[in-house]
Amino acid sequence: MTAPAFPLPDPGEPLTGGFWRAAARDRLAFPLCGACDRFCWYPEPGCPGCGGSDLVWTSVEPAGTLFSWSVVHHAFLPAFADQVPFVAAVVTIDGAPGVRLVTRLIDARPCDLAVGARVRARFVPLRFSTVAGEVRAPFFRPDPRRIP
Repeated sequence: MTAPAFPLPDPGEPLTGGFWRAAARDRLAFPLCGACDRFCWYPEPGCPGCGGSDLVWTSVEPAGTLFSWSVVHHAFLPAFADQVPFVAAVVTIDGAPGVRLVTRLIDARPCDLAVGARVRARFVPLRFSTVAGEVRAPFFRPDPRRIP
């Protein structure tokens, strides 16, 4: 059985490219609907709230709250074999109401984590030993400036 291909995210992709282009500049951005002022994540061609199509990529403060996490011990694709274990996390983003971002948590021991902990993005190169190239991605880490 052949392992599935694992491409890097494409900054030119119409729906998610704005996220990756912002991350390349160390910014966190999400589509905001111009009609109803709602953030739309995960990106869709139209706003899931009002159906509007006037979506603008909007930068927000790269900070939030830890909503959930899990320690990944088994590489689900060969590209991740040299990265386990790692902490997969869901972060509620402060400046984007309704947005929960699936990300990776770094610089923290799982035994020290707590729901509601304050976290902040650090933009790091996303690389895989099985894939050429890299993109920058927002990984989150505990925010020492803010105590939950």
